Amino acid sequence: MSTVTADAHSDSHAEHAHAGGFLKTYVFSLDHKVIGLQFLFSTLIWFFIGGMLALGIRWQLAYPWAPMPILGDMVAGAEGGQIAPENYTMLVTMHATVMIFFVIIPILAGAFGNFLIPLMIGADDMAVPTLNMLSYWFMWPAFLLIGVSFFVEGGAAQGGWTSYPPLSVILEAAPGSLNGQTLWLLGVTFVGISSMMGSINYMTTIIQMRAPGMTMFRLPMTIWGMFITAILQAFALPVLTAAGFMQVADRLLGTGFFLADGATANNMAMASGGGQPLLWQHLFWFYSHPAVYIMILPAMGMVSDILCCFARKPLFGYKPMVYSISGIAGLGFIVW
Repeated sequence: MSTVTADAHSDSHAEHAHAGGFLKTYVFSLDHKVIGLQFLFSTLIWFFIGGMLALGIRWQLAYPWAPMPILGDMVAGAEGGQIAPENYTMLVTMHATVMIFFVIIPILAGAFGNFLIPLMIGADDMAVPTLNMLSYWFMWPAFLLIGVSFFVEGGAAQGGWTSYPPLSVILEAAPGSLNGQTLWLLGVTFVGISSMMGSINYMTTIIQMRAPGMTMFRLPMTIWGMFITAILQAFALPVLTAAGFMQVADRLLGTGFFLADGATANNMAMASGGGQPLLWQHLFWFYSHPAVYIMILPAMGMVSDILCCFARKPLFGYKPMVYSISGIAGLGFIVW
């Protein structure tokens, strides 16, 4: 009887899932597993793009005077067809940007976080499914902005993935300081907004929607890693997002948050608002140093659970490990 009831329930659930049609079921889905898979496949596509950029870098290092047949005229230099210096810095900048902001952080927090958190804590779905869907679709403006930046005048950003002023603020500083740098800043800002939406959802889900009897110190280590990561994102990302808006304002509105007195580009003095380039470094690394742990903490939790599962033994030092990753998160904020 219970089997029949379960089958009927699953059939009704499947009919309900497909009632909204293909778009609502698989594209603009509210199901955490579908959203997790969307994050996964999107990041795998960008992983391939980032890998091709890395291949261009390695090709130049391996054969600095030989022709560059892979990327063609887009990156060719004037002598012998090798990568031009400004295009090499573009490859380095965009490779790092893609791998950090579009691959490793979204695949761990977005893909695995969405797919695993409700399943491992006994919840039906995320606390706010619509916000969860928006956290994925807010990545798409970033995907488009970064993709388009390769084809605008001057090419994509060339100021390094850290985007230090004044190179990234003064439009005349380098070819890649033109519109490509502005698109880079807007893209990273959208990534930040997406991650903030996800982090709020993760924290709320883990705190409020655990199955009865699952206390915080019964959570799998994977969930602890995701929880600490969500806290890091929620506290650190608003700083980077605000800094991105400030740098866009410096570039487009003539403000002077990060441009110091006497700043020069191409041996020409530039107008200044009396800002400080070092301020950008403080604001950028306030997020980007904890980002190192955003990358590693979920993986640490997964490895712990996988080893315990296949060794068929409980985790040794469960509470000390929880306290240690919490300490890592705290230290990550004060050593940038």
